[in-house]
Amino acid sequence: MRITEVAPVLLRGDERYGARDDREEATDQGDWLLLVRVATDEGIEGWADVETLGPVAARVLSGRGMGALGFRTIGEQLVGRDPLDIRGIWDELYIATAYYGRRGVAMHCISAVDNCLWSIRAQAEGVPLSGLLGVRRRDRLPAYASTLFRATPAANAAAASRYAELGFRGVKFGWGGFGVDHGRDRENLAAIRAALGPGRTLMVDPGWYVEDAGRPRTRTAAQTRAMLATLAETGPYWVEDFAHPECPEAYAEAKREFPWLRAAAGEQQATLGDFRRLIQDGRVDVLQPDLSRCGGLTVATALAPEAAAAGREIVTHSWLTDLLHAYSLHYLSTLPEAHWVEFNVAQSTLSRGVVTDHLRLSPDGTVPVPDTPGLGMTLDTDFITARRSPLP
Repeated sequence: MRITEVAPVLLRGDERYGARDDREEATDQGDWLLLVRVATDEGIEGWADVETLGPVAARVLSGRGMGALGFRTIGEQLVGRDPLDIRGIWDELYIATAYYGRRGVAMHCISAVDNCLWSIRAQAEGVPLSGLLGVRRRDRLPAYASTLFRATPAANAAAASRYAELGFRGVKFGWGGFGVDHGRDRENLAAIRAALGPGRTLMVDPGWYVEDAGRPRTRTAAQTRAMLATLAETGPYWVEDFAHPECPEAYAEAKREFPWLRAAAGEQQATLGDFRRLIQDGRVDVLQPDLSRCGGLTVATALAPEAAAAGREIVTHSWLTDLLHAYSLHYLSTLPEAHWVEFNVAQSTLSRGVVTDHLRLSPDGTVPVPDTPGLGMTLDTDFITARRSPLP
């Protein structure tokens, strides 16, 4: 079997990211969405989504590179290769893009292609993807609803109540200006905690930067301490991604000052080395590889035994479409311990439209792992065709 094409599929939407007062649910990737298709000469295809700057990534995937090794595009390097040589291809792509990559958009593209190759191999062998990744230890995972902070305590409470009624065992609120006005933060957290009621878990993702007068800035150490002191009053199960991604030691420093703190991080990390630094330097409790950005399943499967040996929990970051959710479910189903899967409840036409068989929450608050060969998802080709945009 040989790879015949690596195709970026750029979809255009007409919505904007964020939570608004006039909408019940927040909006995720509403204006652009990038899918990646890897085709083979035997008719088997792999598809993946990737959370990145789509118009730029499309050129990294299919554009023309330079002659020198380290400056090539992914399509140039992949066409003609054996798609079953997954690890060999990963290493080749890392080298082929090294001078403009190693992280960022190039690594996001490598991640998407890597996931596609795992799907192709599973289809070729006639097994669910989880069957290639290891021993499938569970058929479903508890889900937490992942959403954005609303503007008022009443709106946050209404959202939390709705997720509890739907059956989610946990809820994570993130971003939305959290960590700037600590009085407002207290009110919002108290309203959410009361609305969730007993027996449901609360996570908080304040992010590591904020917008100040329309300009992004990193929180100072003093601002981070004040924010964590506010969060201590509610005691969330974890606090996510609150330190600069290049400073993992900041998590360890925060944990020394706030012994109650369970730190979660990893959505902006890529390669095994980054996650080792989170474990060793950051003492992070919960590792959150995003399979569309970390280096794909190849990096995630290498991380699993190291995380287990260090006593760290893995909960993938999966704020995208049902494709990424499915990849995450397959991966998490093989881990020795897996307590949660992130379930993106935010809505946009793009992220909810790419498949026909949506992953759904069961009455017991879990999401089933797909069990048909490959990824186990069916693309909505009519939707993709209608929304496909020419490459800019």
